[in-house]
Amino acid sequence: MENLKFEFNKNGFCISKNLFSKNEILELDKKLEEFLELKSGILKGREINRTSNNSVNTMHDIDKHENYFSNFEKKEKIINLSKILLDSEPEFRKCEMFAKPAKVGMKSPMHQDNFLWAVKNNNGLTFWVALDECDESNGGLSYFSGSHKYGLLEHESSFAPGTSQKLKSKILDKIKRECELVIPKLEPGDVLIHHCLMVHGSNENKSEKNRRGFTIQFKDKKSDYDNDLLKNYEEKLNHQMKLRNQI
Repeated sequence: MENLKFEFNKNGFCISKNLFSKNEILELDKKLEEFLELKSGILKGREINRTSNNSVNTMHDIDKHENYFSNFEKKEKIINLSKILLDSEPEFRKCEMFAKPAKVGMKSPMHQDNFLWAVKNNNGLTFWVALDECDESNGGLSYFSGSHKYGLLEHESSFAPGTSQKLKSKILDKIKRECELVIPKLEPGDVLIHHCLMVHGSNENKSEKNRRGFTIQFKDKKSDYDNDLLKNYEEKLNHQMKLRNQI
């Protein structure tokens, strides 16, 4: 745990190998497949994004529609690790599915989660649970190591379904010059945990392999949301969704 905490503070992310057993991953995988087949049709607007061939690329807020996912975040090992990394009592935010299917998985531009979340003290994190082998070849997550130390940075509209905001070009150029780009290699059951200020994204998946990840978000329970920042984000997101005829 101490090593994970050190890596998280230093780099803005850490990797917990085999945090989930093979059986836990098989069960989670089954539940996600069932949800995709039976309930994905109830997701609308921002809750679902599809690829060029109509495959599901991302599903958001799925915990609102299936108790299994909202209960998954209550696992003791998740809560305990969240407490250590946040230095506070964690509060659950939401669960998401990033499917990024083989050959057609869409790119996610470089961004910081908290530009979307708007947590006042920037104290939040994401558990990214690998369901497949993930690496550079199939659009694995890309991190700029240490970029969480720059604070909340300026973003602009990306017009990318699922990640509507991206770092402004001049700011991203600075991050590229000063921070090392890392693309972790993951096996099913491994978990990436990143700070809500970590600059990250992912490339398209043009490979023959799926690159599925299930995410669980937490924030510091004592931290409120910045309503002005949240309103600004919502306005930009709604504008893009109207252009895509999602609302």
